[in-house]
Amino acid sequence: MFSFVRCFENFVETDIKPSCAVFVKVKDSEVQLTMKFPWSHSTLVEVLKNESKLHHKCDKLCEEISSKKLDISEFVEELGPALTHEDSSIRMKATQLLSEVLKNLPTDLLTEKQLEFLTAFYCDRVKDHHSVIPAILDGVLALAGMKSFPNGSGSKLASALFLNIPCQSQAKDERAKYFRFLSVLAEHNQDELKAMGADFVYGVIGAIDGERDPRNLIFLFEYMPTFLRQYPLLHLGEEMFEIFACYFPIDFHPNQSDPEAITRDLLAGKLEQCLCGAKEFAEYCVPLLLEKLESELIVAKLDSLRLLIKCTQAFDLPSMSKHLDDIWNALKLELMPGGGNKEIFDLALEATTQIVKFTQQDHQVADHFLTTIFMTVMGSIADVASKMFENGIKVALACAKATPESAHFVANKLLPMTLSQLNGETITEQEKLSLIDVLSRTLLVCKGHGILKEMEQQLVGAVQKQFIQILVQESDASELKKIALSCITRIPEAVVDENRFVVYTTIIHVLLSSSDERLNVEDCLHEFAVQYGTEVGNVIVDKLVAKKYEVVTSSTERVFHALAKLIPIECMRAKILKFFLGLVFEECDHESLTILALQTLQLVLETPDGTSVAIELCDQYKFIEQCVTLVHKEGVQHSSDLLFALSNTMKDTMKQLSAEKQKTIVTEQLPSMDLTKANDLYLTSGILGYLDESISVEDHFENLVDNLTKLAMNNEDEHVKLLSQQLLCSLFNRMPDDDHHRNILLKLLKMLRSELKSHNKKVVGILSWIGKGLLARGHPEAGEIVDDIAELLDHPTLGHTAALAFEILSVEFPQLHLPLIKNLFKQKLFMLVMKKLEQSAGKYAENHLKALLYVYKPTPHLVLKMNIKKVGPMLLKCLQLTDDKALEMALEITLRFIKEQDTFFQDHLQTLIPQLLKLSVYKSSMKVRIDALECLLYATKNPPFLLLPFKQDVVLGLQASLDDHKRLVRCAAVAARLQWFVVASGDNSSSTE
Repeated sequence: MFSFVRCFENFVETDIKPSCAVFVKVKDSEVQLTMKFPWSHSTLVEVLKNESKLHHKCDKLCEEISSKKLDISEFVEELGPALTHEDSSIRMKATQLLSEVLKNLPTDLLTEKQLEFLTAFYCDRVKDHHSVIPAILDGVLALAGMKSFPNGSGSKLASALFLNIPCQSQAKDERAKYFRFLSVLAEHNQDELKAMGADFVYGVIGAIDGERDPRNLIFLFEYMPTFLRQYPLLHLGEEMFEIFACYFPIDFHPNQSDPEAITRDLLAGKLEQCLCGAKEFAEYCVPLLLEKLESELIVAKLDSLRLLIKCTQAFDLPSMSKHLDDIWNALKLELMPGGGNKEIFDLALEATTQIVKFTQQDHQVADHFLTTIFMTVMGSIADVASKMFENGIKVALACAKATPESAHFVANKLLPMTLSQLNGETITEQEKLSLIDVLSRTLLVCKGHGILKEMEQQLVGAVQKQFIQILVQESDASELKKIALSCITRIPEAVVDENRFVVYTTIIHVLLSSSDERLNVEDCLHEFAVQYGTEVGNVIVDKLVAKKYEVVTSSTERVFHALAKLIPIECMRAKILKFFLGLVFEECDHESLTILALQTLQLVLETPDGTSVAIELCDQYKFIEQCVTLVHKEGVQHSSDLLFALSNTMKDTMKQLSAEKQKTIVTEQLPSMDLTKANDLYLTSGILGYLDESISVEDHFENLVDNLTKLAMNNEDEHVKLLSQQLLCSLFNRMPDDDHHRNILLKLLKMLRSELKSHNKKVVGILSWIGKGLLARGHPEAGEIVDDIAELLDHPTLGHTAALAFEILSVEFPQLHLPLIKNLFKQKLFMLVMKKLEQSAGKYAENHLKALLYVYKPTPHLVLKMNIKKVGPMLLKCLQLTDDKALEMALEITLRFIKEQDTFFQDHLQTLIPQLLKLSVYKSSMKVRIDALECLLYATKNPPFLLLPFKQDVVLGLQASLDDHKRLVRCAAVAARLQWFVVASGDNSSSTE
């Protein structure tokens, strides 16, 4: 115990004077830095016994040592009496103090010589009492991380620990420190530790052997692959592998109360890395996984298959080639016929693909392995009537997916066999469907490898011939035709000239006739247009745009949508845009076609290619200017539906333009708008609807507000009212925050409030839209507007309209552009409404409850949960309403709380369950009945002692729903009643899904 002290005394005498002062020479002047050790020898032991502010002293010591006012050697010298004290608890605390200081020192502070003597101290101390071991592990971990850690010290520390501290005899936390020490030491001292040869590797094996703590295992499983790459295992390869093999497959059940629980899958994934961490493991790993693959446990099979896939990535072919036959024999049992578990079957297919890919390193091995597989599945795939036909095809295609070479091999065998069966005389319609599907899937795999053009063209041509015959001979409702068209859609580059024109004819026929919509010719047209643009343009597009369309039918809609998909293709854009624009701006006898053309353009503008289309519409075709000219054309009357569609298309166009282009259009067009005319409102809405927030409309603001308000109040057209209200919403949302604009707002609000006295319902709508714009930007007047609307809930004629106004305030509208949106504005609305309405909580009428539901629905669930004491009673009242929409919203929100077993609803089951039973037979809405039954279903997740008082009533009450005239209601009733039957019966583990 005293060897270190004698050693250290020699060190002090030769290097540093034993006084408490340190002298430093700086520029020929001597500066004395004094730092006195905080305790004398006589008091040190007492202080360590009492632990009086020891951690504060530790921090102070670290500061003084870091600033070089105190030398580490002096510190250890002063600790000497405590470090060698006869009481092990004192030695433990003194060692802990030293280790804590080392942990908190900068890693580059101590010199190599200081670290050498500290290493000697810890090497000696590892023989101390077991209670000192945790402090020693802290110290050696700190030493190992020092930048000047001397050469030779690493092997000394490692040997000392291996010989004197059995890792698996320590507590969990100490083992974690032990493992971290080994990882740090191994990372920074590779040459030295490699020189120890097998001794170091054997020591590591002994340290980790038998570890069971999941967090320590996660650390080891993450680190050991690095260790295995850095250190040769020599003759200990099998011993190291067995250390990991004993955990395979992982059998672990996490603690449900652990907030950061480690999952079984996480451990299993990390273990795979270790089992494949060294090349030497190949001869042990494959037999292990094959043995576990024979297990009846699903998890063992899945882990074995995943490990097999990992082996193909970690090991080389020579080390695994001798196991290939055994591997296929094992996989064959899972695939032909398999055990019926889809997850195992799919993973076995993936393993097959990866092994075939793996064998391509040696063509001879690959051909042998593929031939072996095909010898196994040949009998199944040669007979479409076989029960194993589909499994055999999946295995063959799994092989084909591996590499281009394997795809060639499979296609050259599978396609002829399939074609010969198709030509048989006795096959049924269903068998023909299966064979055509095989041809399709095989060609798609080949396309994925890019080998269609390299394949034998006679064979590909024979497959094409089958598809073309189906397109010509089968009816449009045929499932065969659907599969054939789907395959041709995905391989247009392989279709030869004469066959392409048959495809084009089919596309035109289907689009122009009232054919089965399951035939997806739109995608087929697009794919062929991408591949053969000019040809498709001349043969199909020219014919479609030249046709005279008279009425809107399902066929017309399909044609327009098919053409819209081609607009992003550069070579076709011009002729298709001219076609649609011609229907809009030129003489068209049927307004419905114009509206359909505008709606189709909207769909295009909303796609990722919408920006380039919008720019071309504005620059080349002057779309906005033509819209203005069309609406202002004298003597021509347009319906509100057409003007509304025109406005929406203008909005979507403006939305895609840059701020600079938008500003130019606004400057040119806005001054000519006369909002006393309803037609100009549509144009103004189209121009301003999605205006960038950087563009100012201050010069027109007051005039716009006045005219829009008049239109909203006086016009009876629903489109006009909606557009004017939404424009007001957007304008006040982007309104500059100055006195002038604030006065305009206050003046308008004063006028609207006075209009409310005449019971004008339109004013309530205007107020709600203005309030929405102000609320989104966080304007202080928003609260006043919400208060005004809330006060109207009691009004005899305006109450219902006021309740609907809260829907406007809370719901998001896709066609509404609000440039300024403040964070948490939905929560702000919730708080405003609750504050206003909670004062009259005892007298909530139907309108109040509807208003609350409109606000609750978009409010984040967490906010509702935080206010459950206020929200909960309101939801229970809402369940007593008689409005279908309100009940649906109330049940939707209530279900969220029931699913998470909220304590409020658990405490109010005596109110909730009877009301849900009533709603389960609610006559006017099937959705309400289903939602109520779903709430009853998930209520069974609550503790049985809460449910038992209601069990009999619920089981009897649900009998009526079992005879409901709607099938979906009956299904929901059966599921709910079944769960209530097993409440507290010991068999209530059934899924509620």
